Amino acid sequence: MASSTRWARCPCRWNEEAGGLQYQAPASCQQWVWSLSKPRALPLQRGRWLHAEGEREENMRILKSAVLLLALAFSAVLTLRAQEARGTLLGRVSDPSNAVIVGAKVEALNTQTGVRFGSTTNGSGDYIIPFLIPGPYSLTVESQGFRTYSRSGIVIRVNDQVAINVAMEVGQASQTVQVSAESPLLDTSTASMGQVIDSRSVMELPMKDGMVSIMATLTPGVMFTPQSTGYVRPFDTGSPSAMSVDGSRSGSNQFMMDGAPNMSGTTIAYSPPPGVVDEFKVMGANFDAASGFMGGAAINMSLKSGTNGVHGQAYYFMQNPVLNATPFLSNKARQPRPPFRLHRWGGSASG
Repeated sequence: MASSTRWARCPCRWNEEAGGLQYQAPASCQQWVWSLSKPRALPLQRGRWLHAEGEREENMRILKSAVLLLALAFSAVLTLRAQEARGTLLGRVSDPSNAVIVGAKVEALNTQTGVRFGSTTNGSGDYIIPFLIPGPYSLTVESQGFRTYSRSGIVIRVNDQVAINVAMEVGQASQTVQVSAESPLLDTSTASMGQVIDSRSVMELPMKDGMVSIMATLTPGVMFTPQSTGYVRPFDTGSPSAMSVDGSRSGSNQFMMDGAPNMSGTTIAYSPPPGVVDEFKVMGANFDAASGFMGGAAINMSLKSGTNGVHGQAYYFMQNPVLNATPFLSNKARQPRPPFRLHRWGGSASG
């Protein structure tokens, strides 16, 4: 490369110096020097810039590489699903002859918040509606010359990809085909195994000391260590992290909140109260690379979002020796009832 590099405007010659091989212009060019180790352009006394052809070629190569890297980075952002708590609704729209319908208007409505998400079928008749907050939805499909398709009772879970193929019927758009009951939706886009602890379970099932993660034991293969099931404090981070999943070592689990990492070392960083948790998903085996960089399970919690109405809750939890039963081992040893007292109260409001 050194022998092919030359000045663009003035003839030059090679000079061997102690510091290495340099490219030096004649005296008529005011002794401007080109260093092979640090290519650069130097100004002339008349305010003009002196460039080398080799330098221009190198700058163009760097610019092309930077543009290519930026394009790859943006394309990765559009397709990456890593650590995403929101769901996706996708499928294909076809007519009675099973031919695809192009340009059909597809709309998903969150029945809790009233927020609408829209999409349009492409040339293959496919649609996709990403970034759906977990919750109940209804789906509406409209196309000229066909009856309006409407389906309710769609539930999007944490990190779900729900596929719903729509078969339109010929008719006027003012006529609606209402679908309210079908077979349960299955996520066939991934082989990951796991279980979702839904909002009803979080609200209605009893949990020890208000620790939401204790409900992960509803998932097969999950157990807490004996030390972690003792007395725990609200917002405790050590006890929720001490779970073993499918025989993995305790403390090797990955915790996420709304798709974002919720880790402090090997433990959960923030243990939310049950009043703000909508649902969470425990993936104990076969999870993909988007969720697994730990040896245990991947636990992804989804917090509640706002709704059209204001609602709240208040609770008070009490344990007192007068109301508690004497433990079995205390009875065998003829020991008195332990004087254990616990008072825990709280509340939440949202809208």
